[in-house]
Amino acid sequence: MSTNGTMKDRLTTGFIRFFEKWTPNSMVFAFLLTIVVGILALLFTPTPLLFTSAEGQLSLVDAWVQGFWNLLTFAMQMALIMITGSVVATAPPVKRALHRLAYVPNSPFSAIMLILLVTGITYWIHWGVGMMFSINLGREILAASREKGYKIHQPAFVALSYSTFAAGIGLSQAAPILGATPGALQDLVVSDAVKAYIPETVPLTQTVLSPINLLHCGLILLVVIVLGWALYPKKDSQIVELSDELYEDIKKSGEAQLSRHKATSPADWINHSPLLNLVIGGFGLFWIIKLMASGGFANISLDNINFILLILGVLLCRDPETFCSCVMQATASVWGVIIQFPFYAGIFGMIAYTGLSDVIVNFFMSFATKGNFPMVAYIYSAILNMAVPSGGSKFAIEAPYILDVCSRLDIDVGKILLAYTFGDQTTNIIQPFWALPFLAMYKLDFKHILPFAFMICIAALIIDCIFTGFVYQLI
Repeated sequence: MSTNGTMKDRLTTGFIRFFEKWTPNSMVFAFLLTIVVGILALLFTPTPLLFTSAEGQLSLVDAWVQGFWNLLTFAMQMALIMITGSVVATAPPVKRALHRLAYVPNSPFSAIMLILLVTGITYWIHWGVGMMFSINLGREILAASREKGYKIHQPAFVALSYSTFAAGIGLSQAAPILGATPGALQDLVVSDAVKAYIPETVPLTQTVLSPINLLHCGLILLVVIVLGWALYPKKDSQIVELSDELYEDIKKSGEAQLSRHKATSPADWINHSPLLNLVIGGFGLFWIIKLMASGGFANISLDNINFILLILGVLLCRDPETFCSCVMQATASVWGVIIQFPFYAGIFGMIAYTGLSDVIVNFFMSFATKGNFPMVAYIYSAILNMAVPSGGSKFAIEAPYILDVCSRLDIDVGKILLAYTFGDQTTNIIQPFWALPFLAMYKLDFKHILPFAFMICIAALIIDCIFTGFVYQLI
């Protein structure tokens, strides 16, 4: 038993040390990928380095700059989807509701079932909301468990709630929601033939709202629940509860939410008055109701999701001061999207405008078929996600050749968008980058949650390969 435990500890420690030693920050990834793609373009295409050739072949630097600002709209949309989701999840009424919900469970099993179901559902609706719901509700459940007298193994509890994201292929995932935005996919390709093949929109009803995806997500969530509980330590001697420091931090955070502001001037009064929020939010809510009444989820696009969440944030935050406070809290995590997207757009330019896209397409065409390409796209996305842990920026640089292969093999674009996104989510749960908010708010190290997340990742990988390799061929 001790030998198995030692072996597990060694594997976990080795995995952690590998990432700590070899994983730079995300900005360095953008720089390195720029250099690597540039070298590949010079090696495999007749692209000159600095000056456009007499035949009209763009130089590498010109292709880079030509693409540099192509994704400004997409970057703003992705920044807003992160901010608006966080604002909704951290609005005072929501946090109070989560606090009350945390006192419902009376045992470790019911606590785990609650956090997994809430996280799975909210993450499917919006990954930013799901992440903050998971963190805030989980912290409250841990504090409530101490007060109600039952023990929760914190590392497993956090790891399982984090791993639920593998099932969250829902409304706010970058590739499907970009597909539902008119003309967005066509803007990511250069070839007129590929543009003609790609639909102007791929409605969410054909991707994340399709029966096959709902079944797929439900099965992954079931695996997280069943396997998670099987992995969960049952003996009291194995339980690692929340620390006194974390408990006090949770209680102080809750007390701060209960404080009420007293206005001291007219400006202060209007800053804290609900009047403006009700007027602006009311107008927005009317439009949202009209949108859903006219076409339901078929009308949902990236812009519409951002608008819906923005209006919900305005209404839930009650007054302008609270709304601004939640927005400022949310923007701290968005700097990477804002500054890195132009570099990923530059990478897109080097791939699309040098002919490197054709080279990559020909590589895929050498072994891909209509039947196996969804699984190929899934595995490729899962592997690359370990180096570029951002579904939005990664999809932007991969779309030119992935969509080109779709057109040549006559594959349903919606299937590829789903397969690609599942690849992202599978390895996200063993990627330290996305775990950082959890680790900070729970005061844990990645090594504490990795053993549980890794086992769920393997199970998700098997199920996803079955779906992308076999089930997708039946529909």
